[in-house]
Amino acid sequence: MPVGTVILAPSGKVSRQALEMGLLDVDAFEKLLVRAGLEDVDELPLRRNPFTPDDAVEVLGRLMEKPVTLGTFPPRMVAGFLLREVLERGEVSREELARRVTRFAREQVAVLRPDGYLAWALNGRTQQKVAPIAWRNGAFRAGNFELGRFYSGKGGVFRPVDARLQASDSRPLAEVYDDADVVNRSLDGAEDAFVELYHALGQVLSRPADSIAGLRHLPAGIVALIASSPQYWERFQYMTAGEQIRETARLATSVVAIWGAASATTRTLKGLASGIDATVPVLSLSAEGALVLERISVPVGRTAAVLSGGPGAAIILQRGDDSGSGDGSGGGSTPSGPKGYSSFKSFKRAMGPAGNGKEWHHVVEQTDGNVARFGPQALHNVENVIPLDKELHNSVSAFYSSHQHRITGSTSLTVRQWLRTQSFEAQCAFGLRAIENIRNRLW
Repeated sequence: MPVGTVILAPSGKVSRQALEMGLLDVDAFEKLLVRAGLEDVDELPLRRNPFTPDDAVEVLGRLMEKPVTLGTFPPRMVAGFLLREVLERGEVSREELARRVTRFAREQVAVLRPDGYLAWALNGRTQQKVAPIAWRNGAFRAGNFELGRFYSGKGGVFRPVDARLQASDSRPLAEVYDDADVVNRSLDGAEDAFVELYHALGQVLSRPADSIAGLRHLPAGIVALIASSPQYWERFQYMTAGEQIRETARLATSVVAIWGAASATTRTLKGLASGIDATVPVLSLSAEGALVLERISVPVGRTAAVLSGGPGAAIILQRGDDSGSGDGSGGGSTPSGPKGYSSFKSFKRAMGPAGNGKEWHHVVEQTDGNVARFGPQALHNVENVIPLDKELHNSVSAFYSSHQHRITGSTSLTVRQWLRTQSFEAQCAFGLRAIENIRNRLW
């Protein structure tokens, strides 16, 4: 660039332009944060070692204050993942943080955006169109892809990856190809990403909700956030249906971008610390609808919604004054998550039949071991029990009873036996993927 060249751009955009032109002295981690939305270098964390969990909370807080656009959504997912790793594993050197960023380049990681397009995770560049987003089986989905998950594009095909960014399934979901339709997308990705979820949520929230029960078809993590703030909930009830959908879409986009999931499971805090308190990242919602993250000490045994799409799960605390449903159905009304029931019989009595030609299916199975580990209300609720076509339900059940060496790595364990020792979140993610893959005849 010639000496004396001036970059003309709106306020707050100069750093991003300078970054892409190679004019900023930043490391890989700082470059990621600028692309994720911290476009003013003064907002970047100080270059001090080590980078601590408290530093991670501070950066996450700054990111959550920024609007999520189609351009910032992919790198913000990466930033959220890396910062949550720090929350979970502890302090790390800045050099190690920069090294961790390179994993995403090495594995050619991509994400599904809220507009139904695949984009490369580190720079947000649009790759190809998949399909419109829809809320289905407890997640936002487009075709075989899920919002909030990472995919590897190595080898010319997209495959899902695990928390180590390694391919978790050898079967490809789609080929990587040059999509001529991407020219119709904005070059800078400046559109608000939440707008793309508006129509998907409009299908499940068609009229204003005036009770927490009226939100039962929405992502449980979003319901938990809304219910955790009495002041915001009061405002929410007076919104029109369109305003409620818009707010829900905005919250869902922000939560998925940072935490990798919009659903949550109701759990008690146990096993997180040897003492009577656990220091955990607690996510809440202000009266104005802003996301707030704090690391605070919480008594072990406290009921909470656990929001996680990878490392560093966030906790949404349940209000203590809303513990019972009072409807005699055996259900516990949990404002930090979907309404749960003490038994499958109580669930069916409250919810009725699954529908013509359908049967109720537990995503996380109602085995004795799962009931003992997670509690009945975590299993018998509208997020975990979903209607499936009878034929598909039978196929999924048969799959769980079969031996699948390529998935389990074992010739002696059935899928059900292999899965039973895993966490609730892992079982849920696998269960939803199993439904999709069996429906699409991939498994």
